[in-house]
Amino acid sequence: MKARREDEEPRTVDMIVAVHDTRRDIRRAIRSILADGDPSVRAFVVCHNLTRADVELELADLIAAHPGRIRIEECADGIPSPSGPFNFGLDASDADYVGIMGSDDELDRDAISQWRERAERFGADAVLAKVVRGTQRTLVRSPPKRLMRTGVLDFARDRLSYRSAPLGLMRKEAIQRLELRLLDGARNGGDLPFVTRLWLRGRVVAAVGLAAYVEHADAPVRVTHLAKPVREELGAVVATLRDDVVQRMSASQRTALATKLLRRNLIDSVRKRDGGRAFTDDDCAAMAEMIGLIDDFAPDARKLLSRAHGRLFDELTRPRPDLAAVAAADASSARYRTVDALAPNSLRFLLHPQAQPRFMLATASIKIGASRYFPWLRAVLLVLTSAVLAAALLIALLPR
Repeated sequence: MKARREDEEPRTVDMIVAVHDTRRDIRRAIRSILADGDPSVRAFVVCHNLTRADVELELADLIAAHPGRIRIEECADGIPSPSGPFNFGLDASDADYVGIMGSDDELDRDAISQWRERAERFGADAVLAKVVRGTQRTLVRSPPKRLMRTGVLDFARDRLSYRSAPLGLMRKEAIQRLELRLLDGARNGGDLPFVTRLWLRGRVVAAVGLAAYVEHADAPVRVTHLAKPVREELGAVVATLRDDVVQRMSASQRTALATKLLRRNLIDSVRKRDGGRAFTDDDCAAMAEMIGLIDDFAPDARKLLSRAHGRLFDELTRPRPDLAAVAAADASSARYRTVDALAPNSLRFLLHPQAQPRFMLATASIKIGASRYFPWLRAVLLVLTSAVLAAALLIALLPR
């Protein structure tokens, strides 16, 4: 890909913010975008089933202070799904790069400029943001990629599927080329088919530096957190597995995706319902069907999970699962210093990249990779390794 010359204007960026409710702190999100003084960085606000006038009133002083940097459009589809306004914004944007944001989230001041620099340097289709949560800035440990990997990431080896939302920056041309679209009408998980295609077929790099995407959970109402039947909640998993691009995955890619779906999507459904105790009969049937779909897609995936997870999914595939046993297995899987939580369901897969021990080690090491000191540590390690190899070669060449 042709590199940008120093005298060229920076490529434009639209950060798309979908606004569903003006009770959310949308000013915080917009202010954080505009904190980057580069006029090529813009806020694209999509009023979802709201009038433009209501949102313009809320942002009036910011619009006046930053002429030409806030675009506001309406998306009136009548559907309580975040997919609609985000798809609308991605289609309507004329920027070189786009990103999506929740209206109650924010960006660190230098985040966009750092992401754009990474995208330009590597000719990337997507840059994965560093993500933190709340005022405590708790690091979100996904994806659990290879610690020393600094360039283009691999779908399976860097466990990209664990990043379930396209937070960061995306090349607009890549969205069109890869035919990416959030799942229409999905109240949650609508970005799962989108990111699976992007991580699989796109050129993806991780952000570096300290600037982050900051998630907040202080909104009064969140569409994605409303209670739904399991069958609806996991509908995006079914849509993803049926995608023709996903169906053409290699065996290692299938296993990587399947273990993530089990560990994250299905286990999240269990934990939202009191460890499974609150499952209805239809929820149990839906879980059994989902486990069967994943088993067909990647037959070894369940063997790579923890022993506790293995018992949990075995129980859920029984005709009448014992929900107390499901809850007990779920609780056991969260005791991270025990063999039940750390050992794989089949010891034959003890050292597999997607198996529980290596997954847990990679997850624990994410904080090291996110440290401000890690680039220096990596440089020192490379110098020391080179010195050791050079010394070994010199010793080998000396006359005896």
